[in-house]
Amino acid sequence: MQFPTLSSILFLAAVRQSHAVSPKRVEFESNGINVVGNLFVPDSVNMDSVRHASLPAIVVGHPWSGVKEQTSGLYARQLAENGFVTLAFDAAYQGESGGLPRYLEDPHQRTEDVKYAVSYLSTLSNIVDPERIGALGICASGGYVPYAAQTDKRIKAIATVSAFDVGRNVQEAWGGGEVNYTALNHMLSVSSQMRTVEAETGSIELAYAMPMTPEQITSDTPTMYAEGYDYYRTPRGMHPRSPGVYVARSTELMATYDSFLAMRLISPRPVLLIYGSRADTIHFSKRAYELAAEPKELFSVPNRTHIDLYDSTDVTLPKLVDFMRKSL
Repeated sequence: MQFPTLSSILFLAAVRQSHAVSPKRVEFESNGINVVGNLFVPDSVNMDSVRHASLPAIVVGHPWSGVKEQTSGLYARQLAENGFVTLAFDAAYQGESGGLPRYLEDPHQRTEDVKYAVSYLSTLSNIVDPERIGALGICASGGYVPYAAQTDKRIKAIATVSAFDVGRNVQEAWGGGEVNYTALNHMLSVSSQMRTVEAETGSIELAYAMPMTPEQITSDTPTMYAEGYDYYRTPRGMHPRSPGVYVARSTELMATYDSFLAMRLISPRPVLLIYGSRADTIHFSKRAYELAAEPKELFSVPNRTHIDLYDSTDVTLPKLVDFMRKSL
């Protein structure tokens, strides 16, 4: 088990005393869809002065049903306070970004969003070194970022926090068992019919990504989903552009998607996989680690759940800063 060291405690004290970095709204295209992001630049950098590109940069992806103002924005800001140019953005169909139907969860478009975010950072030639761009994925983006990096060699360092593979989650029972083809085929049949209804009526069926009220949480509710209510539906993490829903037929788009199958393609670029020791999603990070080649690291944060790590950064931030500084 990994425990906070004296150096990490002192590091966090310094972070708290630093000036908060304010984001700049930016926009870029991702497969023809307008994507809106928040760019965080260290206070010491003057973006208007043209000079040799030298700073490392990090793309930060948000969870399923999330937006850039939540956990991805928190990590982006704190990483910028430690010398990185960072970009947190709303995925296509989410938040302020474009794309129809709204709240569609398309793994391949989400992957393209990561790649186009890298392209955007590469254009900031006055501040960003295009050879020093990394990516951090949180929850579902913890699957999308490695998947993007498998084929996009511009991403020089890959990190995840509470990684979650949406494809495996659909294919298997909670992503950790065997494929129930009867249930999966039924789900696909329903999704196919939803396409017909959309074509005939223009009506989009939405599903909840988490419990919307405390009464919907039962003893059978997975911990991550139960805690989703506490994060997304209370002042802790609630945001008006994050309604906690997704297009129900998105399951069809996830059914054959696999975040980690080709992890070996990332090597020799380094991979860091961070998870909470009490998370019910540990098996995703462990599978990614098993399928990856060196250099790779699996890092456990004691006594933290999946969603604890969304806004509890006392252990994750020092680890990420150290990893990115060494890797970029």
